[in-house]
Amino acid sequence: MDTGITIIICTYNGAPRLPETLRHIACQQVKPDVAWEVLVVDNASSDGSAELAATTWRKLSCPAPLKVLHQPQKGLTYARELAMQEAAYEFVLFCDDDNWLSPGYVDLAYDLMQENPGIGVLGGFGELVFEQEPPGWMHYLTGLASGPQAVTSGKTQYNAVYGAGCIMRKAVFEKLRKAGFHPLLSDRRGKKLSAGGDYELCYAAALAGYEIWYDERLRFKHFIPQQRISAAYYDRLMKEGAESLAVLIPYRLRVNQNCKDALYFNIHLLKVVIFYFRGLVMLLLTKTTSAFRKKETTYLKLKLLSFVYKLYALRNYTSMKQNFRKVLDLERRLNSSRLL
Repeated sequence: MDTGITIIICTYNGAPRLPETLRHIACQQVKPDVAWEVLVVDNASSDGSAELAATTWRKLSCPAPLKVLHQPQKGLTYARELAMQEAAYEFVLFCDDDNWLSPGYVDLAYDLMQENPGIGVLGGFGELVFEQEPPGWMHYLTGLASGPQAVTSGKTQYNAVYGAGCIMRKAVFEKLRKAGFHPLLSDRRGKKLSAGGDYELCYAAALAGYEIWYDERLRFKHFIPQQRISAAYYDRLMKEGAESLAVLIPYRLRVNQNCKDALYFNIHLLKVVIFYFRGLVMLLLTKTTSAFRKKETTYLKLKLLSFVYKLYALRNYTSMKQNFRKVLDLERRLNSSRLL
């Protein structure tokens, strides 16, 4: 792999958002000796996203080349895999089609990855920018790929960062691929709001012996269009996103809790269920206190529903146990490859 950085934009019907995202990329202040490129992956769009991206880039007159790829199989995971295979450089930056990178983002990301060879995945700080003024309850929501990802810059405590604006070492992808890694999650798929593919990549990278870092100096804006500013949208986001827990919790229990067998898995899974159930009960018991009355009813309803969706997602114990075995199998294959 050549030294440099590849910016990857995976998009599904992103024509309304791509021009501004590309404009911010074209404004990157990259050192002359750092090679970089932009890959746009059209993930089965029907709005001319690919053509718009190419036309917009030509008008911006950026020295970095832009290449458009087509992934007909819907799913952010599949789009990212195609881009990783085609990326020319050793570092890849996942920029969502609604992410506006600060001018020094690429340069700083490159330097951090070069200076710290143990980093497998590096995350930044996203700031929400709304197309129109959001209702008050939205200011309390979490899980929107925004805000700090650790108390301080450096290695993250829980071995995960959100995918928006994150940088991955291509060697990690190659190592996982050689070990037979096949993601269990498809992530966003067309209009479906399934999620979790970014966290699965982070956990797999941790299993491969790499560190997951966050640096607060990596700043970008996360644009929220008008159609996403509604309680109905976030209800769907939480409900469909919770389904990824059947995959992510087995990863978490191995990576973060060091669960090595079925007994420890069962014990820690029970703790997870109790944690979510306790959160639901506590919220029901305390929602009439003055602290909660200051927050809007919509927020409280969504918070309650989030616990319900998470608990419901854990209903299939057999599937979770199978996923845990798959995680252990992946780790064994990775360990075996280190000995070769």
